[in-house]
Amino acid sequence: MIKAFFSTLFITLLSFSLALLVLPLLDHLPAGLELVTHYAPYPFLIFTMLLSLSFNQTRLFFVLYLSMILLMLILGDLKLADYIPSIDKYKFIHLVFLLYLAAVVFFLFLKERGLFTLQGMLRLCLATALPLFPLLLAAEDSPVSTGWLSIGVFPVEISQRLPLPDIVVASSSVVMMIVLFALFSRPGVVERSYFALLSGAGLSLYFFPATARVEFLFTIALLLVLVFIIRNSFYLAYRDELTGLPGRRALREQMNKLGSLYSIAMIDIDFFKKFNDRYGHDAGDQVLKMVARHIDRTGSGGKAYRYGGEEFTLVFPGREVADIREELELLRESIADAGFTLRDRKRPANKPAASSRAAAKKSSGKAVKVTVSIGVADNQGTGSSPEEVIKVADKALYRAKKKGRNRVST
Repeated sequence: MIKAFFSTLFITLLSFSLALLVLPLLDHLPAGLELVTHYAPYPFLIFTMLLSLSFNQTRLFFVLYLSMILLMLILGDLKLADYIPSIDKYKFIHLVFLLYLAAVVFFLFLKERGLFTLQGMLRLCLATALPLFPLLLAAEDSPVSTGWLSIGVFPVEISQRLPLPDIVVASSSVVMMIVLFALFSRPGVVERSYFALLSGAGLSLYFFPATARVEFLFTIALLLVLVFIIRNSFYLAYRDELTGLPGRRALREQMNKLGSLYSIAMIDIDFFKKFNDRYGHDAGDQVLKMVARHIDRTGSGGKAYRYGGEEFTLVFPGREVADIREELELLRESIADAGFTLRDRKRPANKPAASSRAAAKKSSGKAVKVTVSIGVADNQGTGSSPEEVIKVADKALYRAKKKGRNRVST
């Protein structure tokens, strides 16, 4: 999670830093390019919205939809303010942006719901109506006071240097901190995208009404969202969701890249089916994650994969069995010595008989020993394909099981 958090920070901040260096050039664009840059963000917006729907990321879809409304209002493509002559356009944009910030926090903590459901339609109507309330408030003859927009939050010497009202800057900072906390806690595609969109929207408001700069900054934000969506789809395709290890598809690709010397180890959790039956699938999932963490820390250049079920694979490029035997023994010992403490009192997913459930509850909180059996083989001198080496390693794994489990066999 920490790695994902800092990589998102680095990519986003680097992108916008480079964008800020380019901004002065946008003030001298040829007349023919102005129309292109003006409409450049919209194809990306529509594409990312459709892509988010295809991956059932409706929380991201709604914030993208709100971003489109905000962008159209800033650029003047949605001329709502023209219907009320007495409106203060700057105040109107600031009010819309404050509601945009509130909507980001709102959708950040909502559960995913399909767009074409009752809840989804209600959220879409709410998002569409978002600018109407600020439209009425921003009118000069509005019965509701908006004097709070001028409330000083920072010391006077700081407020005088800010290009935006204190309340807008303070609200942006608070919402950004909330999004960063969510990003640190669960660095998913929604949290990453919200960070990019908030950064782009905030900078756009800073440079408003310099429309060319707004268009460019929004385009950068949308390109980042697109990168995060594609990266997330790649992760889902090649990673096992439970353990976080690369899956079998990634293993097949790795096997195609192996050179003339390599070893492959097949690892199986001992008595895992009995463990699942006795303690439930939730406890079984915890064991899989614990074992995966140990396997992922294997040295000697080993790359860990989840093969399927309770089986894992370690690939050692450029190593023969003699080079990695000691490393595999250390791995086996570390798992056996670690043990596992049952903490989950939830009812097992396969709903065992009452006596089994009672046994599971009774054993909750106690330490259980978890062991693995390992079979390993290499292609030294045989010219075997990776698929054949896996078969040989599987046979070695079977021998380890026959000899009593909790051992390494070749």
